[in-house]
This record gives sequence, structure tokens and C-alpha cells, in this order.
Amino acid sequence: MSHKPIWYLKQIPPEFCDKAVEDFLLVAPKDANMGQNGETKNHAQRNTTVRFIDSGHWLSYIMHGVAREGNFACKWHFDITGHENIQFAEYGPDQHYDWHVDVFPLGNQGLDRKVSVVCLLSEPSEFEGGDLEVKLYSEYKAPLKKGTIIAFPSILQHRVTPVISGLRRSATIWMNGPRFK
Repeated sequence: MSHKPIWYLKQIPPEFCDKAVEDFLLVAPKDANMGQNGETKNHAQRNTTVRFIDSGHWLSYIMHGVAREGNFACKWHFDITGHENIQFAEYGPDQHYDWHVDVFPLGNQGLDRKVSVVCLLSEPSEFEGGDLEVKLYSEYKAPLKKGTIIAFPSILQHRVTPVISGLRRSATIWMNGPRFK
């Protein structure tokens, strides 16, 4: 039996991150909600500010490519047919997103999220805390730096730990495909 990595990492230049942030800040921010249709607000579980960016933005094409590479290289073999809009998230002091998965198995959607893709847009020196942790039997801290794109199966539990100081910025897309069977 071959070992399947829990994530796949790639890197983009920091200037790409700066340009993406510049683009994303043009969109009005809103308080983050949770749930299949964004129907739940619970700051104890998730406290962050988000902006949604059209799926045609140039960064989504890069992140989409990383997801496809990871799906092949890690032998996840998910049936991927598309992706959602970019979610640009900003986490300031005391903001976080507790343990969760990105799949809604009991939802009415015709598609399931298969691969979660996150790009860190800030230098780790710009904030304290705010670690991305992924859980598979135990917790793993993702080795992120500005421009790192990480792809992992959306069925895995993950979280962003509370930011202690500074501002953590990231972009996330979800690759989707036919319902899990």
C-alpha cells in the first residue's frame, strides 16, 4: 500500500501575492459565515473577514493548476470538474477558524468540494499565530511562507489558529466535482 501525502505544496513569487492583495482589497469586506449556503454565523467557531473574488481572477488559475498537480502527484484521484470563487480572508488579532471540513455531505448540492487550496499572501513575520493545521490522526502544522500554495483533500479537518498580533491574509478556492459515492 502506497502512502498518500496529506498535502501538496507549491510556491509563487511574493510580488504575485502583493498584486493579488491589491486586487482583492477593491472588493467590499464582510463578516465570514459558515455552512453550505453561509447561513451560520458563530464567532466562537469562525471569526474572520472575507471577500469573494470572481473565479476568473488570474490567481484562481494558478491555484487550480496546483490542485490538479496535487490530485495527481498525491494519488488522491478525485474527479474534479471545476472550482468556486476565491475567498480572500484576513485574520487580525483574536481571529481564527476552528476545526472544520470543507465538505457538506448532507447538503443538496450537485457537487462536492474535493480539494481545498490555500495561498498564504502575508509573510509569517507580519503576524503571530494564525497557523494552518491539518488533522489526519494527529495535527500537522503546514509549513507556509508568503506565496506558498497548499492543496489538501477537503474531507480533512483543518483550522487556522488564533492570530495573536498582526494581519494574516490568504486566498482559498475549493475544487469540486460529482458527489462522493
